[in-house]
Amino acid sequence: MAITNKDVDKLKEVFATKGDLERFATKDDLGQVREEIKDKFDRVLTGQDKIMKELEKAREDRVFAVGKDREQDGRLDELDGRVKKLESVSR
Repeated sequence: MAITNKDVDKLKEVFATKGDLERFATKDDLGQVREEIKDKFDRVLTGQDKIMKELEKAREDRVFAVGKDREQDGRLDELDGRVKKLESVSR
């Protein structure tokens, strides 16, 4: 049983030729893509590190501000008490 030209044409329709496969990625292409993805991922993480440092600094600033506010509130309460005491004595 010999293969005919019709059979060869049918096989060309069903199976990919070497030329057809050239448009697909190779191992080398995948390695290069991995490196590009890794580089982009590194840049994203570096950017997030900068953002996180800013957030940490903002949090520390808020903690200090709250502490300062409490200190000032205590002083105002103390002064308010002293003023009321003086007003009650002077009446």
